[in-house]
Order: sequence, then structure tokens, then C-alpha cells
Amino acid sequence: MKIISGSFKNRQLVTPKDSSIRPTTDKAKNAIFSSLFDKVHGAKVLDLFCGTGAFGLEALSRGASHCTFIDIHTDLIKKNCQIADNGTYTVIKGRAEALVEKLRGEFDIIFIDPPYGDIEPLELIKKIKDNEILANEGILIYEESVRTPFSYPEEFELRSEKRYGDTKIYYLSVM
Repeated sequence: MKIISGSFKNRQLVTPKDSSIRPTTDKAKNAIFSSLFDKVHGAKVLDLFCGTGAFGLEALSRGASHCTFIDIHTDLIKKNCQIADNGTYTVIKGRAEALVEKLRGEFDIIFIDPPYGDIEPLELIKKIKDNEILANEGILIYEESVRTPFSYPEEFELRSEKRYGDTKIYYLSVM
């Protein structure tokens, strides 16, 4: 797995030796960033359930101003963040669904990629809304298995959904 574009292009990311983490495929990641167009440059990004940190590092490579990475296991992300030596990131160890309630500030892009079928999307997205951490013009991107039912709070608008093999990517914004 590598960074696709930007200032860290072609840099390899450390990945787990086992299947404990299911990273977003390069194809899906490239499609996500193509759909974001110019929203990434200067953006504050939140990468929940970040695993290797591939999404947030891709955002930093493409000009995001800062990324906050959250995961219960931070060894891989800390290793991978060494390619972003400009200090434009924060790594927080803990359960993403609990830490959302403690975050302060607003994020322009929130990427959520939990273990498939492990998290109730409606509850997590509601916490994000209630704690006002998604900027008014921000976008929330949720990755989930095509087999997992997806629901979201009525205060959000489903802007788009895309399928990549067994994966579905949902794009939401606050109405």
C-alpha cells in the first residue's frame, strides 16, 4: 500500500502482517479523493478507525492542513506518520466512538472506516452531529461492507454512495 498522489506520492506504508486491519483499497481511496476535488487543500481532516492511516496521510499528501488520527492500536499509524515529518497531524489512542464526544473544533472532512459490522453508523454519526465536529460545509465519508445495513441521522443528507467490490462508500453532509 502506498500514497497515491501529492507530496508523499509513492511512499510505501507499513501494513500489518496479519489480517487484523482491512485497509481501504487504493482504487477506492483514489475514487474518494477524485470526488473530493479541491476540498482537501487546507482542510482539517479526522480519520476515525484509522488503522494504517492511509486516508489521512493521503489527505496530508494532497494539501490538508492537519489530520487527527484515532484508533485503538496506534503502532502502525505512528510508523506511517514518519513520512509526514512536518508535524501536521495528531495521533490519539482510544476507541473512536468514545473519543468523538471529547473532540473539540470542527473538521472539514471526516473519514470513518470501522471494522465491518462492528459499529452502528446511526449512533456514531449522531454523536458527530451532537458534538458539532463536522464543519457546516464539511463532508463525512463512511466506509462499510455492502452486506451491512447503513442508516444515518435525518439531519444529514446522503450526497452519494459508491460500491467497490464488497465495500460501499457513503458521502454525507449536514443539511
